[in-house]
Amino acid sequence: MPHSPPAPSSQEAGPETGTKAGRRAAFLAGCRPATRRIHAPIVDLAASRGHLNPRGLGHARAFSDLGSLGQSSVGFDTLGDYEAADAAGRAPWGGAEYGVVQSPEADAVCAKFAQLHGGAGAIVCASGLAAIATMLDAFAPKAVLIPDALYFPARRYLSETGRAALLTYPAGASGEEVGARIREAGRHFAPADTMVYLEAPASGTFEIPDIAGIVAEATRAGLRTAMDNTWASHVRFRPLEHGIGIAVQATTKYEGGYGDTPSGIVVARDKADIARLRRQLRISGHGAVSPQTCTRLFHRVDSARDRLDRHAASAAALMAWFEAQPFTAETLSPTRAGSPYHARFRQYFGAGNSLFTVAFDEGLPVERVHAFVDALLLFRVAESWGGHVSLVLPVHPHRDPASLPGESLPKGVMFRFNAGLEEADDLIADLAQASRGTLL
Repeated sequence: MPHSPPAPSSQEAGPETGTKAGRRAAFLAGCRPATRRIHAPIVDLAASRGHLNPRGLGHARAFSDLGSLGQSSVGFDTLGDYEAADAAGRAPWGGAEYGVVQSPEADAVCAKFAQLHGGAGAIVCASGLAAIATMLDAFAPKAVLIPDALYFPARRYLSETGRAALLTYPAGASGEEVGARIREAGRHFAPADTMVYLEAPASGTFEIPDIAGIVAEATRAGLRTAMDNTWASHVRFRPLEHGIGIAVQATTKYEGGYGDTPSGIVVARDKADIARLRRQLRISGHGAVSPQTCTRLFHRVDSARDRLDRHAASAAALMAWFEAQPFTAETLSPTRAGSPYHARFRQYFGAGNSLFTVAFDEGLPVERVHAFVDALLLFRVAESWGGHVSLVLPVHPHRDPASLPGESLPKGVMFRFNAGLEEADDLIADLAQASRGTLL
């Protein structure tokens, strides 16, 4: 019996006037081509099931004429060939001996990222969190020093698995402050069982610690160091060149660029460390990353610098707009000359990215700020960041500001913005139309 033809989507039929999709379509009619190209497939999120890149914007070139296409079995001509690959965990033509562990495409991605970071090798996992978890499981520290603004899923993983004792330090700590925590840890844990974990700038609020001072203290104590480098990407900062042993990045962000490369990379400076990471990847199976994802990632990383510079320029324009508004209490970004972390930003990173946080005037009712966010047409309420579509999400710092010596956070409602690849003028026009009647 033949199938009935599918009903036309709301996009094909045209969004109804008065709906948010209808208002968005009308707004887009006055936007520039680059902005319309990004948003045309997602005028109606119901039609795209919430996906922000349903038609494959930013196609990567074909990886090869013979891709692995996610096949689970890897064949060998002889039993001896298989046994040698099984013992090594690696097939002679690239990838692993079992397709769900690592494909040839993943192998190529790992080689490329190891080169970009100046490391001995790399592993690729199915997400940034999977990369963090695999790294922690590989080294199994009994104590981990973490910034108090740690990426929340990483904190949740550490807390709920009971992986290690957690000693926190301020997100913008000096080397001396972390040195004191290291000495405290040394009274209970051996150096081989202790890891110093950095994340800079901090999630949502963008504090920057004294990276050089922390690395010096950890090295002096003989501790392993690891850093979540997702904010900066290898474009802005290369942790291994600064004495950090392990770099972790969610390559879902700037490296892939279009929100369709869910993956994470771990790069190690030393051969012994990469051997442990590869062994853990084989044990856990976290290396089963789609070859199609690896294909996109392999090619798109080449344009990461150009895209990151575009993001940063748009973010700067949006911050300037917010800073001129009466409802803005503060914009949080280390790129701002007035930021208490600007000197460290210039020392380590030199240029910004797509992210900034707006702290609204504390006298504004929460409902009015929420109404402003709901009225936005180009900025989508969504997690993640670093992709082609502009995003907005509330910031909920998971720490007590009173516990941070010398540091304080604004008291008003805070929202984090990701400046996408749309034209900045169109994004500003969207902010202006949403603020009328909600904040002004």
